[in-house]
Amino acid sequence: MIDRARAGLFVSWAPFSRRTETLARLFDLDLRFVSTPWPKRPLMIPIKYPWQTAATVRLLRAAGHRELWVMDPPSPLVAMAGATAHRRGLPLVVDMHTVAFSAREWLFLRRLELPALRSAAAVLVTNEPLARRVRSWGARAFVLPDPLPEPPAGLGEPGAGGEVTVVATYSKDEPLDLLPEVARRLPDVRFAVTGDPHGDLSTWPQNLRPTGFLSDEEYWRQLQRSAAVVVLTTRPDTLLSGGYEALVLGRPLVTSDHDVLRDYFGEAAAYAEATAESLAGAVAATLADGAALSARLEVLRGTRAAEWQRAAGRLRAALGRET
Repeated sequence: MIDRARAGLFVSWAPFSRRTETLARLFDLDLRFVSTPWPKRPLMIPIKYPWQTAATVRLLRAAGHRELWVMDPPSPLVAMAGATAHRRGLPLVVDMHTVAFSAREWLFLRRLELPALRSAAAVLVTNEPLARRVRSWGARAFVLPDPLPEPPAGLGEPGAGGEVTVVATYSKDEPLDLLPEVARRLPDVRFAVTGDPHGDLSTWPQNLRPTGFLSDEEYWRQLQRSAAVVVLTTRPDTLLSGGYEALVLGRPLVTSDHDVLRDYFGEAAAYAEATAESLAGAVAATLADGAALSARLEVLRGTRAAEWQRAAGRLRAALGRET
């Protein structure tokens, strides 16, 4: 049922997004994940997109909110939302995820969504390099990193000497092929990889295991008891949800050596290039210096939370909300 008491409607065609969920809560939005039971495969798009389009049309017809928010990708959803917002005179907010800037299919479909992006009250991105690209299209970019998530209560004490957890969704930008060699280089370290495993795991050594699908609470418990958290990407302008989660828990973090990640985490994280040698070295150094990194993360958490509140205030003002 549509909740018209909320300030806006937030529509996403993803099955779940931590960023989307948290933004919806903090901006008082009625969140709708319009997902399908079919797997995430290119061959399923001719079936999935018509189904999601019809479901979204019904959702938009029933809505009576003051704002319309959508997650980008996919481009067809942004174009549909842009037309609806224009027709009803609603401010449109597009939360543009990093994959929308890098995946070939969304680059190819950029023209489809450009009118909506240019007319939107705000196009949200996580960092300034992406904001500059959005502004070059004639759109209004707002830099709003992920809000720091709230872990569930009762997780217990942080782990000491536990596994190193690799946060993974088995996406194309995650260099997970490095993990077997990293685990062999560190035979005394136990590694756990989140998410449903894809591909052949027969080459994985005994100290590297997949967790399989974890519920939200199980996932948070896995991070909490970890000696360190590893979150990797090959996309240079991507800030990672797993990094924010490690930050709020104060768990020592290893992440990819990209400028936007160094700018955000500074000296509170260790950084690795996309090689087994570099990643193994960063994990070993993090385990040796875990207490100091946790202390730096605690300080950084307060700084980033205050910065986010200021950025959110600027967005609320742009949308005509009281701040």
